Amino acid sequence: MERPEARALWWPRFRRIADWFADWETARRDSIEKIDAEIRGEIKIPLDNDRIFTLSARADRIEQRHDGSFAILDYKTGQPPTGKQVRMGLSPQLTLEAAILREGGFENIHAGSSVGELVYVRLSGNNPPGEQRTLELKIRSNDTPQRPDEAADYALEQLEALIRKFENEETAYTSLNLSMWSNRYGAYDDLARIKEWSAAGGLGIEEW
Repeated sequence: MERPEARALWWPRFRRIADWFADWETARRDSIEKIDAEIRGEIKIPLDNDRIFTLSARADRIEQRHDGSFAILDYKTGQPPTGKQVRMGLSPQLTLEAAILREGGFENIHAGSSVGELVYVRLSGNNPPGEQRTLELKIRSNDTPQRPDEAADYALEQLEALIRKFENEETAYTSLNLSMWSNRYGAYDDLARIKEWSAAGGLGIEEW
């Protein structure tokens, strides 16, 4: 607020966000029993060699509904990921938070609890100033909707498989995976000489 140029840009946006958020919050509270904000959770994943992998997260917001189920919300200022990106494991934050919840990893939430909704709340201050986007996932084999509980179990299953894969010393750490989804130059791309091999038509699947 001490910088006039920043104030001129963000203060009107903030006021639009605040107006939208107040209305959205009032309407949403009708079905909510309790809200936890910025809550940390974790679970332990045992591996085959007696090692333990710890999955941790800090959820922006977890709602307990009157029916006993839970909703997990994540605030975004940019574009939220698509259901396809979440399903592919490119943006698994919400589904893994749901997995932590179902395993009893958040304080005062019992293991086996059900997640009824996964939601992105986009706050931009533009037009519209805010937007609720419920995450919709589909099972690729038959394109049927996937419930949040099922998506959480699937995400945890895929994470465990990935962890065990990299526990194997023979598994190479490739410099670029799913290049069609890459939209920025990474910190290690110079070391991996990505520009050189990509210009020559390489796929970045070299083993070290």
